[in-house]
Amino acid sequence: MIRRNSTLAAGGELTLGQEALWLIQNLDPDSAAYNVTAALSLDFPVDAAVLESAVRATVSGHRLLDSVFRSDAVGRIRRHPGAAARAGHLLEVHETDLEGDELRDFALELARRPFRLDREPPVRAALLRPRGGPDVLLTGAHHIVADNVSQLLVCREILSHYAALAAGGEHTGQDDGAAFEEFARRQRGYLGSPRAARAERYWRRELDGVAGHSALPSDRPRPAVYRAEGAETELVLPPDLVAGLGEAVAARNVTAFAFLVSVFEVLLYRFGGQTDFLLGYPVTQRHGEELREAIGYFVNTLPLRARIDPDASFDAVLRDTAAGLWRGLMHRDHPFALLPRIVDLPRDPGRPGLVPVLFVLNELAEADPIAAALEPGRYVEHAGLRAAEYYLPQQQGQFELTLQVTRRAATVQAKLKYNTSLFTERTARQLAEDYLALLRSAVAGTLPATLRELRGRPEDRQQSPTPGSESGTMKSTSTGTGRAERVAQIRDVAVAVFSVAPEAVEAAGSFEADLGVDSLLAVEFTVELEKAFGVALHVNEIPELMAGLDRAYEVIAAKAGW
Repeated sequence: MIRRNSTLAAGGELTLGQEALWLIQNLDPDSAAYNVTAALSLDFPVDAAVLESAVRATVSGHRLLDSVFRSDAVGRIRRHPGAAARAGHLLEVHETDLEGDELRDFALELARRPFRLDREPPVRAALLRPRGGPDVLLTGAHHIVADNVSQLLVCREILSHYAALAAGGEHTGQDDGAAFEEFARRQRGYLGSPRAARAERYWRRELDGVAGHSALPSDRPRPAVYRAEGAETELVLPPDLVAGLGEAVAARNVTAFAFLVSVFEVLLYRFGGQTDFLLGYPVTQRHGEELREAIGYFVNTLPLRARIDPDASFDAVLRDTAAGLWRGLMHRDHPFALLPRIVDLPRDPGRPGLVPVLFVLNELAEADPIAAALEPGRYVEHAGLRAAEYYLPQQQGQFELTLQVTRRAATVQAKLKYNTSLFTERTARQLAEDYLALLRSAVAGTLPATLRELRGRPEDRQQSPTPGSESGTMKSTSTGTGRAERVAQIRDVAVAVFSVAPEAVEAAGSFEADLGVDSLLAVEFTVELEKAFGVALHVNEIPELMAGLDRAYEVIAAKAGW
């Protein structure tokens, strides 16, 4: 049995997310689904010996990269330093006559080799030297030490070390791994905090009543044990659709993320017919300047509960989704690894876990030259060295379906990743085309008045959830009541959100000052008031809502027209 870390050991502490990744890899040691890859086409003459030294300096100079991961005698998963010193070459060099697709296939073979986390560094590099050039730098890491941002940072560090060594100098990296160790320590401290307790209560309410695993119709029989194997199909959003998306989100006062994921929910409803299901979305935990350029696993997955009323419109789904995202983000630090234990669902080895489907939105910073290099065909310069992206697909099959959207200043690209043990390429392509068609209709405002019409055949239509059946939400009971009753409702919302006694709320002149309420709880209070009274409240009104029961009533009364 694996026991979670409960005591601090210098340099060896893992986050719960890392422990979960270790367990997944340990259960399927031949899987490369959690390999994170970045490859660059190098537009400069490469000295392989100097590049080897640059890779070694990058790995040995970072506590997390320079580690192996093992369980100890009592079953705790620990990180052990010094992997680089025990390794032979950290850079493989491959002289080859391959080119074009054959070279890319060879690079994929190298990138998809599984990591043996207990015996080798969790990061590797290769230099591919085709006869006709240019050279390709392939870097790979296991997700346990690197999120997608980190892999770009690893590339940047290697190029920085290379440029300095080639010039006869040295490069001193800004990140030696201490930032991630402090992050891991803080996350362990969070687990016993009041914030964690509030987050657990929230997720219990939000996930209460999930009746079963989401059941997407598959082309192939579901394997008894889930296999993380996959492929992808690409979607390109034309410029007019990108421009229309910007106008649509501005008109509805929602984020592009909320709009895009709402269309994805509608696609899943149309595809499978389910009206109550979970999907996941990753969020960054890079809070604060010190983590912005730190290497490590700074990602948490949050579940989003989609409740589709077939007789409602797309805008109703969008409003519910935007509110659900807002509420969930207030509890973004609660480890996803802890959520399955609070959901009354039996473990099914034939499924990827609590959420079968993932939605990802990447927004690349143009100011970062390595991130900018991920735009196809674009060469950028870093440390005096020119490079461009050499695209390789990665992280396929982790989930049954993953829609990954990448936004740049003027373009939006998307990839639909699918598990090939469940779906055929034809189905994936059809889903991708359907998503684009639904997105175009949603942007143009031409979707049917009710979502039921998207399902087409009567036998495919699902019954909507029984009104009021969603547990953990506060229902509006304001009809026919007076001021005293409505103030009491506001008090009850505050009691539930702030976890304080009713008399404390009634006595408070300011919830923030008198009850010590933080800004995240203030936002949650506002969202719950919206749900309880059926009004739309603005973020600018939060200070007034926090100024006591009477002032909160006046704000809501003005909105509701009482």
